[in-house]
Amino acid sequence: MTFYNWLLNRLILPIGDVIFNGNYLKYINQWEDFDKKSETELQAIQNKRLQDTLNYAIENIPFYKSVSSPKIDAFPILTKTTLRANTSDLVSTQFNISKLDKHHSSGSSGIQSFTYMTQDHKFFLRAMQTHWWTWSGYQIGDPLLQFGISQQRNFVKRLKDLFYRCTYVKAFGLSEDELKQVLIKVTRKKELVVAGYPSVINQLALASIKTNIKPQIKSVICFGDKLFDHYLKAIKTAFGNDIQIVDTYGCAEGLLIACKQDLDYYYVMSPHVFIEIVDDEGSPVEDGKMGHVLVTSLTNKAMPLIRYKLGDLAIKLPLKDYPDKRLKNYPLLQKVIGRETDIVKTTKGVTLNVHSFTGVLEYYQDIKQYKIIQNNLDAIIIEYIVDHHSELKTSILNDIKTKLNKLTHDCLEIAFKQVTAIKPTPSGKPQIIESNLK
Repeated sequence: MTFYNWLLNRLILPIGDVIFNGNYLKYINQWEDFDKKSETELQAIQNKRLQDTLNYAIENIPFYKSVSSPKIDAFPILTKTTLRANTSDLVSTQFNISKLDKHHSSGSSGIQSFTYMTQDHKFFLRAMQTHWWTWSGYQIGDPLLQFGISQQRNFVKRLKDLFYRCTYVKAFGLSEDELKQVLIKVTRKKELVVAGYPSVINQLALASIKTNIKPQIKSVICFGDKLFDHYLKAIKTAFGNDIQIVDTYGCAEGLLIACKQDLDYYYVMSPHVFIEIVDDEGSPVEDGKMGHVLVTSLTNKAMPLIRYKLGDLAIKLPLKDYPDKRLKNYPLLQKVIGRETDIVKTTKGVTLNVHSFTGVLEYYQDIKQYKIIQNNLDAIIIEYIVDHHSELKTSILNDIKTKLNKLTHDCLEIAFKQVTAIKPTPSGKPQIIESNLK
């Protein structure tokens, strides 16, 4: 720890907690304690918090007044549409909604929703996010390059950037020249930590490879969208195979759900959330099977979301497959597939996720970017951009089609469309699969 790190942790941040009436450092210490607990202790904490949350909701949340039993399966599944239509009824009667902080989702699912929380809960979430970052080897005060979408840096945010030694850069719409300038700027920093959307960190890595500008990067922290295998490969090629990469899973409604560290699985933050994986009818699926993610918040008293359907698909790791050695004792998610719209369906019941396509297309280096569009069960369109605006050989397209046909048992009509630009989602995030099925 450098003198500046020590000064920030021991003097500046404690003063900040006093000025802004926060408990940031207290919550960081709390999560450090959770990390050391046994599986049994963590399970007991989650069970108690879940039961307390369900009892509290029936007593204080108007939307849940008619729930007959304080058991999780007695509560209805909460969708984004329901959340948007019943926002005020989902806020606790113990709080004045006008005095709460309002947060909105990214709207990447097509439906924007709103949630409320106290100022103290915001400090809790910031502390939890910082704690995740320390899993990468980051220490508060280390030089930081952060990609984000909050371009309006108010006074408080500018203070944060200053004290955290943070270079804050817009996450999307960066040109190759802008990426080059970012690389030049941060090459002067030692032991740099990069945090942001995997898609833009991938672009930074590709720009580093192309320009041969190699900043000294200690670790990478991913949030906001999916860390695909080809992103991971580019990041390691650019910044070193031994670089520590932390991949996080959460949502804009104030739920920091899970995080990867030493395993190829996600640690579920069980003192903060309770996770269910269910089928299309809302019934639990077996561990090891893919299903819809339902998440219950265990820490937001102002608006505890219960059985909230994120619109994501994931798989819980069966207990029998838990590694004997792991750094933390939290429950494990085997895989986060992504949004429900991140899959292609077929008439033969074969389902393809994003990895099905990345596993084929990553070997064709002339394809710079692509997107799979499905408008009906019988066909898909693959939009693609090539480097240097050249034409792909017909033999390459036929080769891709052959490999995909093998995966789908020849039940999809596959068409290709070369384009000069691929439109991102409303939130600005890139999207590999666009499903327009009803």
